[in-house]
Amino acid sequence: MLYLLALSISAIPGLMAIVLFYFGLKEKNNRKATIISILAVLFLGASFGGLEWSFYLLGYNMFTFFAFPLIAYFAVWFLFIIWVFESRKQRKIWIIFLIALVILVLIAVNCMNCLARI
Repeated sequence: MLYLLALSISAIPGLMAIVLFYFGLKEKNNRKATIISILAVLFLGASFGGLEWSFYLLGYNMFTFFAFPLIAYFAVWFLFIIWVFESRKQRKIWIIFLIALVILVLIAVNCMNCLARI
């Protein structure tokens, strides 16, 4: 039953990310649009974290669980993030997010219960 709470918590930042991406794409000021897009990516990361937590509560390790719709969902969002920052000629930002994502995935795969041990 706790996984439903995790899914609900995951939906809130997901919706917020969509709203922020919408406003970020409509913003004419490049500096404001960049800040809004970075916030949208952070909210999207929080949504993905909540989704991973709900899978963990159900007993699935999302990083070893192969499901094409789930992989397509993450891939489409990541390609959209690349497109948003490439359209503004800000390659450095999405590369930093990619490196952070790889580091977080490596930590999550190699240490699934590290937080419980602390």
